[in-house]
Amino acid sequence: MQSKYITSLLQQIKLNANGRMISVAESCTGGLLASYLTQEVGSSNFFTGGVISYSNESKVKLLNVSISNLSTYGAVSEEVAREMASGCQDQFNSDISISITGIAGPDSDISSKPVGMVCFAVNNCKIVQSFTKYFKGNRLQVRQQSCVFALELIIDNLI
Repeated sequence: MQSKYITSLLQQIKLNANGRMISVAESCTGGLLASYLTQEVGSSNFFTGGVISYSNESKVKLLNVSISNLSTYGAVSEEVAREMASGCQDQFNSDISISITGIAGPDSDISSKPVGMVCFAVNNCKIVQSFTKYFKGNRLQVRQQSCVFALELIIDNLI
């Protein structure tokens, strides 16, 4: 069941989009953000599409993420998140694109990157901003918290 807070975020996006189109590039959330966005009636007026790039290969092929950055920084990094957002914006010709890449758990195979570490980037055609957050909880909770943060980033870039 969707929370009242998520519903209010989606309504704010709908009210503030003003013809601007949003696209998403998701890894650890596996399409959950796109699912939230398309639950809103009239979402076709602000949502153009998304890419679920779970593997490194799909990040390279679908979003033009550099193999060099994947090797140097890893898939869970602000550098890769920025490339994902830019590649997504290119794919969909959107006004705002957002990317999410992280470790939802229950385990992490990288000692320096704990479960709950999630990197985001938002590209609003002017600048690309990136963020790293650390969420607590199980796999689903990390994914949901990541989507809430992404929805808040979208609103910040619409207002």
